[in-house]
Amino acid sequence: MWPDLSRYDLMLTPQFYVLKREELPIKYAYQAKKLAPSILGELIGEGDFTYEAFQEGGSWVFVAYSLKEISEFLHSRGGSIDRVGRLYFAEQIREKLDVPLVLDDQMVLTRVNDTATIVPVRFLDGSKQLRTFDEAFRPEKGFTFKRSYDSYFDLRQTIMLAGVLSALGFIWFAEGYRYHRAVDAAEVRYEHLLDANPSLRSSYTREAAWKKYSATNTLQRKIRDGIKAVSRLTGKEIKLDTLAVDTRGYKATLFVPDTPEVHQALRNLLKKKPLKNSRLNGKRLEVSEAFQ
Repeated sequence: MWPDLSRYDLMLTPQFYVLKREELPIKYAYQAKKLAPSILGELIGEGDFTYEAFQEGGSWVFVAYSLKEISEFLHSRGGSIDRVGRLYFAEQIREKLDVPLVLDDQMVLTRVNDTATIVPVRFLDGSKQLRTFDEAFRPEKGFTFKRSYDSYFDLRQTIMLAGVLSALGFIWFAEGYRYHRAVDAAEVRYEHLLDANPSLRSSYTREAAWKKYSATNTLQRKIRDGIKAVSRLTGKEIKLDTLAVDTRGYKATLFVPDTPEVHQALRNLLKKKPLKNSRLNGKRLEVSEAFQ
């Protein structure tokens, strides 16, 4: 019978996985894991397999196993794949298998040709010492175990995804509530403005007002942009002499030192941010723009 535990880690013995060692110039485990299907393909054939990779010395160990096979085995022993926490492979403890590790009355786990292997007890020397499994055999590195062979996510990933979706749902609800209140407040303010100005309830009146003030706003924007354009030209060497602005446009005259360096710098500036009408004449720069 399987231990009556809410959660347990699992170490796979060699009959549940296929492995291969390769010396490859790979730095990270995720890179090696991507190569596992092509490296193990000839050994496992067709089927639905899960892959892992871990490093031993200068080599990478590539492992493939069947979640369906493991799930069925656990179920036959009264266990459940949903209770598995971390996953380990017997190959990770091969250095500790000089003394065979007892699995049951008939089988032991030992090292053969530098690989973790299951061997019948009857093949061992009767006087050979045996060990039982304990916490000392737990490898330093464990792997995340998928809870179901028909699921794309393991339990930890599912919990994380559920947390993220819950947070997004809360944010969506909070933003929706805030937006709803803002819309209600805007509607109340809109009604107050209409009550204070009954003539604006007519769409014709509102459209006429919009056209009137829209043109004014456009003109004011052009005036501001013109003043900014002139101010960009002024500096330590270049001084503003005259500036005239009205509803028809603007016209400015700037004093420019008659030196090649200043003239070249001014030309570069005008080339980078050109004005519609600009003329440099000796020590005077004239710039203008018509709004109409």
